[in-house]
Amino acid sequence: MNDSLSDSSSLFPLPLTAFEQFMVADDTPAYPMTFFIEIGVTGSLNKAAFESACQTARDRHPLLAANIRSRWGRWRWVPTSDSAIVSWHKSPTGMPSNADRHIDLRDECGLRISTEYHPDFSRIVFQFHHASTDGIGAIQFIGDVLAAYGCATAASDAEQPQFANLDAASLRLRGERWEKGKEPPRVLRRWFFRLIEVLGAIPCSIRRRTRLIDDMSRNELLFLTRFLERNEVKALNAEAARRNVTANELLTLAMFQTLHEWNRHHDRNGARDVFRIVMPASVRTPEHQDCPAANVLSYILLTRRGRDIVDGKSLMNYVASESRQGLNGRETGLVLLSMEAACVIPGLLRLLLRLPVRFATSILANVGDVKRQLRNQFPLHRGKCVAGNVTLDYLVGAAPVRKGTHVATSVGKYAGRFIINLNCDPDFFSRDEANEFAESYFNHLRALFAGSAPNLPAQHKAEGTSVGQV
Repeated sequence: MNDSLSDSSSLFPLPLTAFEQFMVADDTPAYPMTFFIEIGVTGSLNKAAFESACQTARDRHPLLAANIRSRWGRWRWVPTSDSAIVSWHKSPTGMPSNADRHIDLRDECGLRISTEYHPDFSRIVFQFHHASTDGIGAIQFIGDVLAAYGCATAASDAEQPQFANLDAASLRLRGERWEKGKEPPRVLRRWFFRLIEVLGAIPCSIRRRTRLIDDMSRNELLFLTRFLERNEVKALNAEAARRNVTANELLTLAMFQTLHEWNRHHDRNGARDVFRIVMPASVRTPEHQDCPAANVLSYILLTRRGRDIVDGKSLMNYVASESRQGLNGRETGLVLLSMEAACVIPGLLRLLLRLPVRFATSILANVGDVKRQLRNQFPLHRGKCVAGNVTLDYLVGAAPVRKGTHVATSVGKYAGRFIINLNCDPDFFSRDEANEFAESYFNHLRALFAGSAPNLPAQHKAEGTSVGQV
């Protein structure tokens, strides 16, 4: 474990970046900016070794061991001496629910860990504040937990996980908008026109049918999970290659179609509705190679009217073009520039976020290959990571939702399968409606690649988790 973390205390107090200030300002008890990642491990989890591994991992990620403090109206990260605490349970009772989503960073760190232990299998739920880290950083932290645990419990003659290097000093670069020397030309002009474009089209909400949500339904699930099996993933990739697009662009196309159909079938003519999908996009550069868990993130904003969604070919061209322009044209930095502008005056960002203006209709995040985001090298068994005496069976999670944006979908790939998680606002959707929306999205997605795989099995019902997340 060769890294430069011993001097991490010299980083503090560390000013919050504009994105982190955005997450703090947007945080409310009703719509907290926290997310959950649940993992399942097979094998008998050793309590002492796991708790030690959590502490080791947290020591490697300074922002997950820090609080925020305000000085002259400016927020800063300050370190804490609290140890990593793991709560243990023998049943789902006591595990996190929607009632446990809020974390006050002034009083505690942006990390909670809960474990439902069984002799042969355990569920572990990690809860993160989005000001402390993004989803990629969160998975990186979990990779360190598993690596530390694997080193402690692996047999003496067995292959052990290998830690990736980390450098705490690189946290100072986490707020960079562009790679050094690669700022796009005419930045202010591009920023102005993009800002006018976004403000000129206010997105609509997903239509609701249920007017009253009972408390049991509200606290039941943190998110819903669907899987695309190996043959379906191959079919999706084949269809993406045939269209000369990426699999993520097909996922986005299916979400636009789902949003439009949902509103149209719930007593609304959606032809003039404006639908906006926000796609979190990592802005990591080679300079962030050794960065501990943090937010190195921006957004791509995709906006279409209902009448433009009906034509699937035109919509596909738009999604592909705008997605690539956002990444290759480095326009994700323009979103960060907007956040920085709003942070110039203390309190302005919070005021703007309290206005009754909707940010997006839906959020769609793709963390990519989970094994790669774990960062460390693990022995593999049937494509799954082995950490000492346990094997990582699955990892699921979903991004948080904010008021007015009622669905956040997160996608990742692990052991050959696509894991699709939907965080459906528990104050907006009943459980049945959340399942209905998830099924609709899954149907639209499968319809895109059904022709590329004539022998696909009949659609399977969702596998759900008892939490809901990243």
